Amino acid sequence: MIQYHKILELYDKGISLRGISASTGNSRQKVTEVIELAKKKGLICPLDEEIDDKWFKEFLFPG
Repeated sequence: MIQYHKILELYDKGISLRGISASTGNSRQKVTEVIELAKKKGLICPLDEEIDDKWFKEFLFPG
């Protein structure tokens, strides 16, 4: 499962894509895709802790 919240938090902390990939178990390509989509849609940190990964998936990848 993609850990959207964790990807964006680690990116905000300045962790490298390789580091984020290793921490979340997602490919660097997927990490990059999530970060780029979040930027395009205006998601910025700090993120609301109550937002879960299901919400992120629906927001970033509708339909």
